[in-house]
Amino acid sequence: MRLILVRHGQPDEAHHERPGDPPLTDLGHAQSQAVGAFLAREGVTHVVSSPMLRARQTAEPLARQLAMQMHVFDGWAEVDQGTERYRSIDTIRAQGEVEWARFLDDPIGYFGVDPVVFRAGIRQAMASSMALAPSGVVAVFTHGMVINTLLSTALGLSKVSRFGIGHGSVTRLAAPSIDAIGVLSVNELGHQPTQTR
Repeated sequence: MRLILVRHGQPDEAHHERPGDPPLTDLGHAQSQAVGAFLAREGVTHVVSSPMLRARQTAEPLARQLAMQMHVFDGWAEVDQGTERYRSIDTIRAQGEVEWARFLDDPIGYFGVDPVVFRAGIRQAMASSMALAPSGVVAVFTHGMVINTLLSTALGLSKVSRFGIGHGSVTRLAAPSIDAIGVLSVNELGHQPTQTR
């Protein structure tokens, strides 16, 4: 099967009512529309999402265009799920060299999450998604750390590497089984309008 991993559109980091699980900005909605139009031509058989609002809002245009139910699996959630405030990578970096180094040293543990538990959740979500369409194409709307973790695992890297994964980007995996994952592409952004890249 093929997995198309989509990073959510730009979230509203300053949102006062939902600081821990913010909705998309206007730009984020434009990114979700662009990726939805792009993937509508890709033979997607199932639409899957993280339970977090920014991912679900990004998935909605594609699910609507294809008249498909959106399946939600907890394991596709970002490592910051349950924190009081969403913080982008740029915000963490702006807190200074010491904070940035602490994040880079252990990007999963930085959020108070056990890396083994986080990876196990991703593995379970992937198995559940693969069970929907063993020979199909599943579009998964998820998050940067989840995509980086999967890429690092697929490439046999000992630590989670930080690949540049843009908002509304597409990363493609070939997954004949849960233990055999091939990387087909990373961070496709050609479908996004120039100003959103």
